[in-house]
Amino acid sequence: MYNSFYSSHDRIYNFEELDFPLDGVTLSDLSTKRPFVIFNMVSSVDGKATTYKGELGSLGSRPDRLLMKRLRSQVDAVLVGGQTLRRDLFIPTVPAELAAERQKNFTKPQPLGMVITNSGDLPREHRFWEAGKEWRMVITGEDTQLEPWLEDQAQIIRFPTVQGEIDLKAVLQVLFAKFDVKRLLVEGGAALNYALISQGFGDELFLSFAPYVVGGIENMSIIAGKGYGLGEGDLAKLKLRSLYHHDSELFLRYQFIRAIGI
Repeated sequence: MYNSFYSSHDRIYNFEELDFPLDGVTLSDLSTKRPFVIFNMVSSVDGKATTYKGELGSLGSRPDRLLMKRLRSQVDAVLVGGQTLRRDLFIPTVPAELAAERQKNFTKPQPLGMVITNSGDLPREHRFWEAGKEWRMVITGEDTQLEPWLEDQAQIIRFPTVQGEIDLKAVLQVLFAKFDVKRLLVEGGAALNYALISQGFGDELFLSFAPYVVGGIENMSIIAGKGYGLGEGDLAKLKLRSLYHHDSELFLRYQFIRAIGI
């Protein structure tokens, strides 16, 4: 699908168009399921997710921000990495104007806001925690040291680590089975995106191309693995589902059609 912008209210997609699966994704062992995983990212045309001094948030337009809110309204949980929480004003709330749409598929008025951290280094002074413990979760390693104040701000869920990294397969299985997370929205950062995609845990990618060139080698990309990333023959292939444009900005929706490492 290719369209120019069709909404007078700067909105891309509606509830019916998104239509994310409600029953999760069966893992390769056929005995367990994981959430349907959706990525939402914005980048410059040269692939940068940050701009001046590595700052987030300056690339997205009003339509991009409204798309982010609509995606949040159609998931059970929203996940970011610790670095994103340290850099960004991440508050994954659904605004009142999208409440009616959300109620078509969800009993809870807001998605669960989650942060995953290997280091345990999380900012105390952040509006993310204001929602209360019921709506916030910290995912971390079984031996990671956390500050005591976090116990009052969020549910703490610990997982085994593999070579110092949290076992993402175990995380997704637990989120699906114990916390009823059937649709999971991932909003970065680059390392978390890569970790999930490189292990085959990705289903759709929403990518907004902002009409800017950044060019800085210190600025982050939307996905960043070690070395040269995925090797030849192991690339995660995408299929374009839709493309919209507005004021020189492109809004792409991709489906992962080749999963890696399952």
